[in-house]
Amino acid sequence: MRYPPPMHVFGLLLLSTAGKFDIRVTEEMIRHSRIRDILYFAGFAYGIGVLLLVLASGISSRLRDTASRVTKKPFIVAAIFTALFVVATFVLELPLSFYSGYVVPHQFNLSNQDLPQWLGEQLKGLAISIVLSAVAGGLVMLAIQRIQRWWLAIWLGSIPITIFMVVVTPIFIDPVFNDFQPLKDQVLAKRLLDMAGRAGIEGSRVYQVDKSRQTKTMNAYVTGIGPTKRIVMWDTLLAKMSHDEVVAVMGHEMGHYVLHHLWKGIAFGLAIGFVMLFLAHRFYELGIARWGARWRVDSPRDPAALPWLLVLLSLSTFLLSPAINSFSRWEERQADTFGLQLTGLNEPMATAFIKLAENSKANPYPHPFIEFWRYSHPSIGKRVKEVLREGASETAR
Repeated sequence: MRYPPPMHVFGLLLLSTAGKFDIRVTEEMIRHSRIRDILYFAGFAYGIGVLLLVLASGISSRLRDTASRVTKKPFIVAAIFTALFVVATFVLELPLSFYSGYVVPHQFNLSNQDLPQWLGEQLKGLAISIVLSAVAGGLVMLAIQRIQRWWLAIWLGSIPITIFMVVVTPIFIDPVFNDFQPLKDQVLAKRLLDMAGRAGIEGSRVYQVDKSRQTKTMNAYVTGIGPTKRIVMWDTLLAKMSHDEVVAVMGHEMGHYVLHHLWKGIAFGLAIGFVMLFLAHRFYELGIARWGARWRVDSPRDPAALPWLLVLLSLSTFLLSPAINSFSRWEERQADTFGLQLTGLNEPMATAFIKLAENSKANPYPHPFIEFWRYSHPSIGKRVKEVLREGASETAR
């Protein structure tokens, strides 16, 4: 029969490794995190401002008029309007995108891209967004024009579309920006596949991606469903972490698979989407009735009203961010625990987290409000502490 060890045993075990696992917090890390936090909230306000500007300045109505001169078919008018709208908002948001996506990473030596490369990727993203958004915009406006409970129809339609996008993104969209290859390190690959077998993951695929083209930071993630499911590691992570650290990180990622976090995330996202669309539809028609004449928007069925719907959805997303991120942090904690149970590599997982914080120049001890509102993962400081506590608990048994 096992008895819980006295509390001082945990304390001695933690103290014996405390110095080894101290995170070196620098002024640069604090300053970089502060800028990113400010950009998060400023970016939301800026995005809402752009949408309201498009409405109030008449840009939206002029784009609708342009689309209407091409054809009179409602779906195509809405699709053309949406494509033009995406270009307009891209241009209006470019100053903030340039500062947050290019200036700040270069300021903190986190980027490997020059300006032409960065702009090239922005244009690729714009092209993909135009195509996907045009189809989505056409379908959304078609639902609003023809179905009384359009918000419910949009939500139901989003279910197969969401699943379809999760399936196709790894093989059609992600390769537009990077080169994905099976993991080249055969020793590491065998170790990971053996671990996947112990975890009960059939047909697992592990890829490496050349993210060093863009960034100096590290990451790994799970993506895809069915035939496209895969675990992806950035080449920067493979270059900067030991095999044990990589295995510990992959144990976490495999946890997402085994615990069905992708499906749970989709289900949770759809539930949030239901709430957002329900709330949005109640204010959508009220807003058009009150300000539509000023915006030159004829009715809720007018494609030029689409920016107003996006304002409402963006506001809902922002206000629900704490709930969304709390759910994500819960999944991440579960994956950490699974990874530790699968690998037993508590110390390598702790050092991997420390490297992630130091490499990305992120403050491992953010303000509680910032973590509550915008962090999709528990803070690095908390994760290291939990990993070491788990290790101390296992050692003491």
